[in-house]
Amino acid sequence: MAEGDKQQKRFTAWKRCAIVLLMLLVIIPSSISVILMFQMTGLRKDVRELQNEVRIWNGSSEQEAYTENMQLGEISEAEATADVVALENKLVWDDMEQNAQKWSSSSGIRRVYLTFDDGPSSNTDKILDILDEYGVKATFFVCGNERYMEEYQRIVEEGHTLGMHSYSHKFREIYQSTDAFVEDMNRLRDYLYEVTGVESKIVRFPGGSSNTICENDIMQDLIAYFAQEEIPYYDWNVSCGDAASSYISAERIAKNVLDNVWKYDSVIVLLHDASNKDTTVEALPMIIEKILESEDTVLLPITEDTTPIQHVQAN
Repeated sequence: MAEGDKQQKRFTAWKRCAIVLLMLLVIIPSSISVILMFQMTGLRKDVRELQNEVRIWNGSSEQEAYTENMQLGEISEAEATADVVALENKLVWDDMEQNAQKWSSSSGIRRVYLTFDDGPSSNTDKILDILDEYGVKATFFVCGNERYMEEYQRIVEEGHTLGMHSYSHKFREIYQSTDAFVEDMNRLRDYLYEVTGVESKIVRFPGGSSNTICENDIMQDLIAYFAQEEIPYYDWNVSCGDAASSYISAERIAKNVLDNVWKYDSVIVLLHDASNKDTTVEALPMIIEKILESEDTVLLPITEDTTPIQHVQAN
């Protein structure tokens, strides 16, 4: 064999070895990186679970823990939703049963008013169907929305109370001045009368009278205005918590209500009627059934004679 052929073969062999070595240098670190990544993901999940358990036992909510993880990009919304539901189902029901036992020890008649803010929405009919199923009347503090004319009418026709919550619900605009708010509310009052033939006689300020957008002097002027118009305003003393987060489970919503209803003889419960509040709809039967089980508790709609719960009083 010629010397040139031998050199060519040696070169080809070295070339193949170099290629194999290069592939190994690429593949082995990549494989190790993938393995380590999966291990780190598992460890991070274990750490999150331990942190969340600590938060739970320290009295913090599961939702706060998962919201923090979502903000850090360490957990997807779908994963958070699934994990929160699992934790809620595990922890909530025992607490609800324990608190329900306290109701029987209270004296007198407890009046509970379920109120729904921000509607009508795609969930209004579902809420009305549930209320009708249980024979319960509620109160709807509504906004202006021409897509739901039939829902306004149904609220009135089925014996629920129609309250005003502002036409636009745009905090920055309506709380700029007393005149801006009154103009917006009068627009809503006229619209509701046009659609239902009913003149609404009660109001709830968007965010409540204690909201942080409206300056105190404007709120005091609004309180004085509605007093002059003989239109009472209603806040709440129990909140279901469905406005605090983009996700809150039905079990947690029910627990937020049922843990606190027994504390008062007159209870105004804040819930929301909005297209993204499906879990509020899911929680409603749980809430109603527990309340109806108590012999000394009645569910009523707010009327002009209902004693208001008000966060801010007139000066």
